[in-house]
Amino acid sequence: MTPSLRSREERNATLHLTHTMPPTDEIEHIKRQRRQLSSLITERQRRRLHKLQSLQTVTSSGHSLPHQTDKESESARARAKRRRTMDKPPPVVFEDIQGPQRKGDLAKEAGSQEKKGAERSTGAATEAEDEQSRNSIRNDYSQNFVDSGQRPHNYIRDSNLKERFDEYPKLKELTKLKNELVESRSTPPAYLKADLRNFELKSLQCKFDVILIDPPLEEYCRRSPMTAGKSHDYWAYEEIASLKIEEIAANPSFIWIWVGDSEGLDRGRQLLTKWGYRRCEDIVWIKTNRSWEGSHFIETRSVLQHTKEHCLMGIKGTVRRSTDGHFIHCNVDTDVIISEEPPLGSTRKPEELYHIIEHFCLGRRRLELFGEDHNIRRGWLTIGNALSSSNFSAKTYNSYFSGDPNGYLLGSTPKIEELRPKSPPPPKNGKNTPGGQGKKGKSAAPQGSPMGPPPGPPGPPPMAMPMPIPPPMGMGMGPGAIFRPW
Repeated sequence: MTPSLRSREERNATLHLTHTMPPTDEIEHIKRQRRQLSSLITERQRRRLHKLQSLQTVTSSGHSLPHQTDKESESARARAKRRRTMDKPPPVVFEDIQGPQRKGDLAKEAGSQEKKGAERSTGAATEAEDEQSRNSIRNDYSQNFVDSGQRPHNYIRDSNLKERFDEYPKLKELTKLKNELVESRSTPPAYLKADLRNFELKSLQCKFDVILIDPPLEEYCRRSPMTAGKSHDYWAYEEIASLKIEEIAANPSFIWIWVGDSEGLDRGRQLLTKWGYRRCEDIVWIKTNRSWEGSHFIETRSVLQHTKEHCLMGIKGTVRRSTDGHFIHCNVDTDVIISEEPPLGSTRKPEELYHIIEHFCLGRRRLELFGEDHNIRRGWLTIGNALSSSNFSAKTYNSYFSGDPNGYLLGSTPKIEELRPKSPPPPKNGKNTPGGQGKKGKSAAPQGSPMGPPPGPPGPPPMAMPMPIPPPMGMGMGPGAIFRPW
């Protein structure tokens, strides 16, 4: 080769090397692309771990992932290629964490998500079990009654009068003190054998603060033919209405009458209206059958089995709980009695009613009509055709209350007054507030009807059944006498 040709080739090679040598900005561009590639690899690893984590979470919750199609794969590769050609590198989420430390944190995140998924799965299972439990049929007291005949109220705790207030020391002490006071101030038991169909009640020569009536109703005879007899001949409500209760009722006074569990609820209220009383409470006797199974009798006129009886309470006159604490002590007992049903053929009522009456009304003149030998009790005069003997003397009986203007009252003690529930004291601002006192010690005029509508005229003609039923009323009727005994 000639020198000129060699020189030309060397010159061309030198020019080629000069043009192909990358300048400084191109070197920086290459470095930048390498950094982008490194970041992209890290980002791809992060996405792969995230995908694995999602797969584990969905699998643990019982779902499946859809399969990735070829088009989706190509689209993903195209997006990755475009990112590699970008001048600006993609953002890195965790800039301060790289390498193995980042992988460890991602693994912890995957484990945490898996745990949460398992908890959600367990929670869903628990909710399903709860729903199944709610929809399933389980045994209860009503079903037990259908299967065994044992009534649901057999299982009510602390229904016994002696154990009822064991967990309430103040009420227990109050009950004990009142029982002691009643016993110490009670008159000797008095009883009179008489047929009330032709007996004149005014011959007793006494007005009574408490009257208890337990008539032999036709309902009792329907329950058991054994109830009807010489001493248990039932009384119709028209015959009961013919009793001259208004002739022996003091003013104020209270009356209690057993009315069974059928038509007596309406008829009993009619009787109270006829005698000049207003119904203020309804005491319910819930009968248990712990000692036997089933029911003695199924009432043919009712839809449900009767396991209770009602005793209506009426008031005559005006009594305010805020100012008449010498005559009534309210809220000492409840209006529900839970006790065993008597044997077949017996109409005996629970003794707890006596405690309710004696704790509530502080009048000592107490009368019971249609009583039997088991009803004879200290502090009471018992009259009935079923009694075996008599010891009543009007002069002797009235002597128990003479010599003291307040001899007919039971009285109280400072300790009882401290323990018993009381209404707030009447205001002393002189305003005519319900149940309070006005200026100069004068009684404030009651606003409205003091305890329901006023009674009818004394001594109306015998009640003809049926008569209009008065609207429901209670001692709390009317702002002049806010009064709820229990």
